[in-house]
Amino acid sequence: MNKIILTLFGIIFTLNSIIAQDLFFQVKVDATAANTSETRVFTSMENSFRQFINETKWIQEEVELFERVKGIMAINITEIPRTGRFQAQMQVQSVRPIYNSNYESVMINIADRNLNFDYTESQPLVYTQNSFNDNLVSILAFYANFLLGMDFDSFSELGGQQYYDEALNIARSANQQGFKPGWEQFGNIDSKYSLVQSALNAQLEPVRKSLYLYYRKGLDMMETNPEEARKSILEALENIQKANKLNPNSPFVTLLIQSKIEEIIQIFTEGDLAIRRKAYEIMREIAPANSERYEVMIK
Repeated sequence: MNKIILTLFGIIFTLNSIIAQDLFFQVKVDATAANTSETRVFTSMENSFRQFINETKWIQEEVELFERVKGIMAINITEIPRTGRFQAQMQVQSVRPIYNSNYESVMINIADRNLNFDYTESQPLVYTQNSFNDNLVSILAFYANFLLGMDFDSFSELGGQQYYDEALNIARSANQQGFKPGWEQFGNIDSKYSLVQSALNAQLEPVRKSLYLYYRKGLDMMETNPEEARKSILEALENIQKANKLNPNSPFVTLLIQSKIEEIIQIFTEGDLAIRRKAYEIMREIAPANSERYEVMIK
């Protein structure tokens, strides 16, 4: 009987632990490019990163299993200058499930190509708001908050404000502490600071509002009312187009559109030709490098 009770308690505890998670990220660390025979530290690193991302409480409210923000974090170790110091590249991608379907939409796909951090095997990773955090913790916490901001924006207009604000606080603190590269406020358009600063630019507020139009009034309605859904997605693209004219080459807009190209093409290969043609013209303007790929939208 005691064993049964303990087993049930363990199951309940495990379920509660899972429900408490706000993020559900796959994490992969690959050190092939570093040309090292060491493997244990990278297994430890992978487990530590996964545990930190998935078990830290990022959201004040309780989150159900299906509400967790899902994604992938792939770290490619490129060099080990000394013991405990790593240079790397990282790909971070978040996805959002679409209502009434099994489809998961890629929200954004970010390539962070110049990471530099210290890691000691089995060291605990702990994030504290408004306090000193090392470069590694700052990197992971920045992306957790930034991706939460986008996810919340997709469910309500500007709903992710507090998470963007926290990402900006992290970037500001990392910049002040002299963490380099990747945190520069000026002179590096690919920095994390530049990314969150552009997302919070008042001129680009329509872009954040477009996430709600694109997802909640667009993709979430695609199954029940595809024509109205396409109109909402077109409106989102029009808003992005207008904002992009005021602030061209914004890191936030560039990454967002590059992450959505394939999906936008698929959305507008069907439906009213006039709407598809408008979407085609917008995409040719805001992402001209892929113009040939858009031709299928108006056939």
